[in-house]
Amino acid sequence: MKLEVIKNTIQSSNINFLIGSGLSRPYLITLGKIELFLEELEKDSTLNKLERYLIKASIYKIYFEQVMNKCLDDYSKTVAEKQDYEEVLGNYEDFLLNINVILLKRYTPILNKQVNLFTTNIDLFFEKALESTMVEFNDGFKGRIKPTFNLSNFQKSYNKTSLHYKNTSEIPVFNLNKLHGSLSWKREKEQIIFSNQKEHIEVRDTLSKFHTNCFITIDEKDDFAKLILNAKAKIKELDKTQQEEVINKIDDFFNAYEDLQLVNPTKEKFKTTILNNYYYELLRLYANEMEKENSVLFVLGFSFADEHIREITIRAANSNPTLQIYVIAHNENSKKDVSETLGVSKNHLHNNNLKIIDPVDFYSNNKEDMDIKSFSEFGFSEINEMIFFPLKNKVTPKII
Repeated sequence: MKLEVIKNTIQSSNINFLIGSGLSRPYLITLGKIELFLEELEKDSTLNKLERYLIKASIYKIYFEQVMNKCLDDYSKTVAEKQDYEEVLGNYEDFLLNINVILLKRYTPILNKQVNLFTTNIDLFFEKALESTMVEFNDGFKGRIKPTFNLSNFQKSYNKTSLHYKNTSEIPVFNLNKLHGSLSWKREKEQIIFSNQKEHIEVRDTLSKFHTNCFITIDEKDDFAKLILNAKAKIKELDKTQQEEVINKIDDFFNAYEDLQLVNPTKEKFKTTILNNYYYELLRLYANEMEKENSVLFVLGFSFADEHIREITIRAANSNPTLQIYVIAHNENSKKDVSETLGVSKNHLHNNNLKIIDPVDFYSNNKEDMDIKSFSEFGFSEINEMIFFPLKNKVTPKII
């Protein structure tokens, strides 16, 4: 895929991004194995209550410690973690600034200067980057004392009037749509309000009181069968009274965890949250944007493990031939995985409007025009450096 083709598309399209956990690396883990393990757990009917509890609690513990806890304001980072955090935050800032310039410079006056950021990430990198770069954004919240979430807040555009001559022009706006909820969300009655993170800290405090008997060790190299073996081995070490104590303690953890306004990465997402309506409304918003004429979707750090998002994307690609989808794959293996997940080889896509771009493909098609260096992975910094920074310089306003 040549960058010139992407430039021509972005010049005249409604711009959308679908962003997954891959962009928050290396500071945060990706959710691939977590999603896989939870789905395997749901399907396995051979496990008894304690085995199921141990495995589920251990997976949730990793998710909380490696994603949620590391994003709380009072989390104390090591030197290495601070470096990773600053690197990731800097990547988000560079991305927003590049896209902001692209929106300012592109020549089509018919299209508004809005970009939709659809993300399944619950972390706060986007919020912090949007604030530090001082670009305009809608995150669905309105209000100063008690900001409340409402989907209607995404329908706003912004204009700026010059101080002396009163000239008015539209300015770029980023619509941040957090499909799986956020660490900044809290339930109050039947509303979502902006959170002070107190409830997340309560989960951490609950975890700190637990004995190691309540969890099993999970290594990134483990498969689900290994988790079952670890759970059975742990239970053998406990007498009946200890087993009952473990179940009661894990119940306390589940009660605290499931009060968080987050979509769990499983098919049974909504058993205990108010997010049901919000999730499907946000998905409908995503589907509507995919159906708009002359739209483009850039997919970054996303594996399409969420079946609802995957199905909507495939349906939109087939029903809207003017939609262009560019999936930026982390490497060649990721390209194969995404291709298989989306059914590209099985001809599930009919309009030839989805392109999966891996580093080797991109380098071979652009090395002469851009004089770029060879690289083997599309991390966030490479995506900024090789794609959106050059696009920012290539996009030019139309001279009338």
